[in-house]
Amino acid sequence: MQKFKEKHLLSLIVWIGLILVAIFTLPNISQLVHDKGTVQLPASVQSEVANKIEKKYEGGKNARTLIAVFNNKHGKLSDEQTLQIQDATNAVKNDPDLHIISVTAPSDNQAAKQQLQSKDSTTQMVMITVPKKDKVRGQTDKILDKIKTPGMRTYVTGSDVLNEDFSTVTEQGLQKTEIIAAIFIFIVLIIVFRSFLIPVISLLTVGVSYLLSLDVVMNLAQRWDFPISNFTQVFLVVVLFGIGTDYNILLYDRFKEEIRKGQGATDAARSARRHAGRTILYSGSSVLIGFAALALAKFSFYRSGVAVAVGVAILLMVLLTLNMFFMSTLGERLFWPSKNLAAHDRSFLWNFLSKFTLSHSFIMVGILIIAALPLLFVGSQKLNFNSADELPNSVQSKAGYNIIQDHYPAGMSGPTTVYIQNKKPLDTQQHLAEIDQLTSYLNSEAGVKSVASVTRPGGTKINSLYLRSQLESLTNGLNQANQGIKKVQKGLKSANEKLANSNTSESIAQVEKLADGASKLEAGAQQLSQGVTSYTAGVSNLASGSQQLSSGTSSLQSGVGRLSAGSQRLNTGISQVRSQTAKLKALRARMAALQSGSRQLSSGLGRLNSQVAPFSNGLNQITSGASRLNSNSSSLVSGAQSVASGSSQVNSGVQTLNSKMKELQSQMQELQTGLTSANSGLDQVSSGTTTVNKYLKEMQKSYLGNTFYMPAASIKSASFTPSLDAFMSKDRKITKITVVLNSDPSTTKSANRIRTITRDLNAKMKDTSLKNAKVAIGGQSSQTSDLQKIANGDFFRTVVIMLVGIGLALMVVTRSLVQAITIIGTLIVTYMGSLQITKWLSEYLLFQNMLTWNTPFFSFIMLVALGVDYSIFLMMRYRGDAGAIPDVRRRILNSATIIGTVVISAAIILGGTFAALIPSNVLTLIQVAMTVIVGLIILVLTLPIIMSAMVKWTYPYVNDKMYQKSVDKEEKEHPIRRSKDKQ
Repeated sequence: MQKFKEKHLLSLIVWIGLILVAIFTLPNISQLVHDKGTVQLPASVQSEVANKIEKKYEGGKNARTLIAVFNNKHGKLSDEQTLQIQDATNAVKNDPDLHIISVTAPSDNQAAKQQLQSKDSTTQMVMITVPKKDKVRGQTDKILDKIKTPGMRTYVTGSDVLNEDFSTVTEQGLQKTEIIAAIFIFIVLIIVFRSFLIPVISLLTVGVSYLLSLDVVMNLAQRWDFPISNFTQVFLVVVLFGIGTDYNILLYDRFKEEIRKGQGATDAARSARRHAGRTILYSGSSVLIGFAALALAKFSFYRSGVAVAVGVAILLMVLLTLNMFFMSTLGERLFWPSKNLAAHDRSFLWNFLSKFTLSHSFIMVGILIIAALPLLFVGSQKLNFNSADELPNSVQSKAGYNIIQDHYPAGMSGPTTVYIQNKKPLDTQQHLAEIDQLTSYLNSEAGVKSVASVTRPGGTKINSLYLRSQLESLTNGLNQANQGIKKVQKGLKSANEKLANSNTSESIAQVEKLADGASKLEAGAQQLSQGVTSYTAGVSNLASGSQQLSSGTSSLQSGVGRLSAGSQRLNTGISQVRSQTAKLKALRARMAALQSGSRQLSSGLGRLNSQVAPFSNGLNQITSGASRLNSNSSSLVSGAQSVASGSSQVNSGVQTLNSKMKELQSQMQELQTGLTSANSGLDQVSSGTTTVNKYLKEMQKSYLGNTFYMPAASIKSASFTPSLDAFMSKDRKITKITVVLNSDPSTTKSANRIRTITRDLNAKMKDTSLKNAKVAIGGQSSQTSDLQKIANGDFFRTVVIMLVGIGLALMVVTRSLVQAITIIGTLIVTYMGSLQITKWLSEYLLFQNMLTWNTPFFSFIMLVALGVDYSIFLMMRYRGDAGAIPDVRRRILNSATIIGTVVISAAIILGGTFAALIPSNVLTLIQVAMTVIVGLIILVLTLPIIMSAMVKWTYPYVNDKMYQKSVDKEEKEHPIRRSKDKQ
């Protein structure tokens, strides 16, 4: 049992059990990182608000948009290739496994073609909206398979695809890093200890720490949403293997020293843990506090650094317990095959730097200040927020992204979307006009390439929906109306002249004469009828009244002659009147009736004349023809009656004609007056339309010509409905405005423009009826803007928290405020200098003129949290030598000379571990690695100078309080030994 306890077998059993548990409980890390490792912004920021509105816009569906890219690298797309793109698009649409929400292709309409086909006609894009619930990798692979077209380069890209590929590349880079770091550490440890077992055991203990840390962190993330990122696993590897190896070197080196002194394996292990373990615990605690302080960050991406704190805590427990088993069990064999157990070599570099500083403090510190100034004040750190730059160009999503950048406006790879959510439907005349005003306003913003909305689906104005075009149609109509008025005026004038030239007075006079003749005719006809009646009545008395008959016959002949002459004049007059009134429809029918009566009259007179003539010739035969006359008397009476009736009709018609002619004369006078008035009125109308036309033309040329106006009936028309469906939600309460910027959507330039657009848009909407609507801007540029604001703001806050935590830890460890401040200052200057150098190296070696946005943060926490170890190593040795070396200057020189080898070895291992990140092909990891490596080099060169100068200036006397305390303590513990020494 004693041996079981001395050999720390319990620790071995416990850790083996925990390893088995970790193996069986470790979740799917790759999927977990894909699901929860992306950058998550707070729900209150604008881009996240826009995402919520977008979800409502899509009917409650969480959707992502993927971009299919078709490119002909040899020139313009041919008609056949265009048809192939349409076929590929239809294949994507009809794939049931993709659960397509919508597809927008250049072949849909002219507006879509204008947006999605490049100006050089070599490239087309197809926007594919799919549900977020499905894995983006599966969606991408299926679409790539569907759109693969011979003779064209085809890609699928978009922010989600780029993020997915970034996770994949990071995961592949991690595998490289693990292998390279393990090989590097193995080689370095062999060189340092000249042993094969030391590297194996060191990697084993650190590997156990890494496995257990990964299991704890990932299970916390899976069950309790512990913050993780794409870099969590990577930084766990480099930090744990880096500082874990450093701590092992410190522990094994002390163990070797104790073995050399002759202690047994168990006692040597305990002594090593008591002395080196304290330094490890202090150093690890400082690192732990530094990373644990990240829990106070608001940005979840920064909080993911707490996972390293979990790893460091587990690392300390493993190293200080499991190593005890190996050291106490193996003892001296731990360093096999090396037989040399001499203490570590002296560091000639640190000895020289510390010694020269103590002799020429101002010169050495002055050199440091002169070297630091260019690094601290040269240039500004503009950061790159473009996640696409993290990927190598060989990745297909990055290649598609590059094609878009080369052939479209820079902002086309990630258009900005303005969402407007209103309580009432937006498809009204007023709201559409206001949306169009906002579209025009956004289009006038600096840095905006194009703007598309419900009123401008193609990104350009529809002229027919603006007053300028509508007023042009109206003025053209007024011009045609004026021409028509002039023609009418000309016709009225001609009619008026003809009426004026017509001799209506003469015609009326002739009609009046005709009326008088007709009256006389009627009177004569009546007399004739009475005469014939009397004549026939007296035929029977013919014989007796022959004398009377002869006298009556003479009167008859005379009357018939006058009547015949009157009849002739009547016919002539009627003909003249008819010719004069032929154009008057109202009299035409009556004149026809009058002429008919006149003809009957002429007919009757003819018959009468034919009867009178035989009567006159046969007067001498009266007696013999009395019987014949009596038989013809009925015909004579009938003829006389016809004459009387016809003359009555003629008289009636002529009188009517006379009356109508008089009325006609009055009406024609009124008509002439009316035509004159009409002509004058048309003059006024023409003048009015000319004035209106001039006013409308002036309005057309003014700013009012740009006013949007859409008739209510047109809003619901079949031609406008597709635009409503494309830019408004189904309930028409949400609309979107798509903005394409001139700059890359992930750059700081675009982010600044989004801030300006947001401010201007909110101010503009205050003057509209949409002032109470919810407005949010989404898209890559908006996310970049929010990310900048949160990352920059939280960075300084986190830095302060971290420095305060590490500063307090340093004060406890060093028991000196001055030393703590000096170490913190050294780390800050080292960080700033190394960051500037990394920027220069990135520009000349990586051809990247900016650091990625998260490089400063991760570089800071890594360099400060890990760099503080070396200061603690040095100062703990300095404190440990207080009893043996009373002269503070000799003590700091001795500490620097001895601990320099440990620090340099540790820096080489830590730097090499971070160097293993360079083959990852992830720009952030490469830049962080460069910054840490440069920072470690700076620390290795400056720490002995700064700490030696600090000791010299703060302790001008030879013996310090620490020495006096150690003397008092030893006197108290060993009074006899101290008294003998004095003697």
